[in-house]
Amino acid sequence: MKILIVVLLVLAGAYFYPQINEDAGSACAATEKRFARSAFDSKDGGSILGAILISGISNGAIASEAVKAKYPDLPAPVGCAVTYYQMMANPNMAKEAMGNR
Repeated sequence: MKILIVVLLVLAGAYFYPQINEDAGSACAATEKRFARSAFDSKDGGSILGAILISGISNGAIASEAVKAKYPDLPAPVGCAVTYYQMMANPNMAKEAMGNR
């Protein structure tokens, strides 16, 4: 029973970490913020779209739709958390997605 509780606490921590780390209201909003910060880096010139995403106007809606297309069998918030960790592991993922290699 103790192992189950520990596993559940670790999973809960992994799920909520993106929201806490990015100061966002949901995993999808956190994923959007990380994507925008990586893809539209101000050192590379930035863009208006990047500024909009970072400001949180869409509040995770764009990331939610993108994740639903990539992971149709997962709930959007879980897929957003998975994508967030993928972006952490591969910092160039956002630029590759935008074609800015």
